[in-house]
Amino acid sequence: MSGVDDYNTTVNDNHICDLSYQYNETHITIESNGLPNHDFHSGPGCCASTQDYSWTLPLTPTNDTDCNPDLATTGCEMAPERGPIAISVNGVPFFGPEDGPGGDAVAGNEGAYEEDRQNVWLGLCHGHSGPNGMYHYHADANCVHWHVDESVGETWLDYSINSSRSGSEHSAIVGFAFDGYPIYGFVGWDENGETKEMTSSYRLKEGETGYNGIEDYEYLAGIGDLDACNGIFSPTPDFPNGTYHYVSTFVNGEGDIGFPYFLLCYRGEAELGNTDDGGGGGDDPDCSGHGETWGPGIGPPPPGCGGGGGGQGQSSENGIASIPWFKAPPDSGAILLSLLALAFVAAAGLRGSAYPAVASGRAGTAL
Repeated sequence: MSGVDDYNTTVNDNHICDLSYQYNETHITIESNGLPNHDFHSGPGCCASTQDYSWTLPLTPTNDTDCNPDLATTGCEMAPERGPIAISVNGVPFFGPEDGPGGDAVAGNEGAYEEDRQNVWLGLCHGHSGPNGMYHYHADANCVHWHVDESVGETWLDYSINSSRSGSEHSAIVGFAFDGYPIYGFVGWDENGETKEMTSSYRLKEGETGYNGIEDYEYLAGIGDLDACNGIFSPTPDFPNGTYHYVSTFVNGEGDIGFPYFLLCYRGEAELGNTDDGGGGGDDPDCSGHGETWGPGIGPPPPGCGGGGGGQGQSSENGIASIPWFKAPPDSGAILLSLLALAFVAAAGLRGSAYPAVASGRAGTAL
């Protein structure tokens, strides 16, 4: 399996995207090294380096009853202003809109304002590296499904965000939020089942540019397709009976910039331990109880505790072999199938289609 290159270095880096998983009846824990499955730019934070991520997600999302994002974010768990808010299908984190100085990283990158506090720019697929070499996306991420056509001399630099926005088919899943709901690419279905680019319902406040980050935006229900969390309940190819899902957006309903790009709040009950220092429960987790409360045949480790007595799922270089936390096949519908597909795609080098079709009999149900 060939590796990928960081264009901000002077050598071919041959980075390998690595991902493994364990799951039980209720949760899946995904471990990744944080390197993408495509060539990339580290940007001013050069250079990207391997990480030790452990992301834990619910297999079946549970709606937050205090959250009604059709009206506003009031009562909803807000995504962190900075740092990880979700995970891509290649194991790389999604960050929120704000950059280090506190501005809107995407708006600044697209020329909505000039960032005079710190050198911030986004590279291929609107990603770059941050502190400690943490590569992450601020928008788009659809390049996880793009393929270089070497027969016509293409390279990863030929990837265009517009090709992902103008597709004639419903976009694939590009990631999962920490509440377990999927995040799809730009193209969805309207009420007639026709494809369209999905748009956000946020706009810049009068006189603002995005220089002040999140504070510069306001939610106006109905100007776009999506709610205050940047999500919608509707059918998708993977969930023909419908599911709540977030959407990667690049424009709002008025044709302006599509803040918040991935999501701003969580419709479901989020596993917020993933937001601590890049995933996995923060500092000094309680890793006691191996063989009593967690371990093979019992359940997954607490976030940040790794495998304890060993028995990790195999890496992307060796393929998926063991599932040490498995006891009985959980009946969690298409979300489980999609999450497992994530790991299988990683095992195959993430060069194929990221998600196989899910039979309608396994589709998710309305929550």
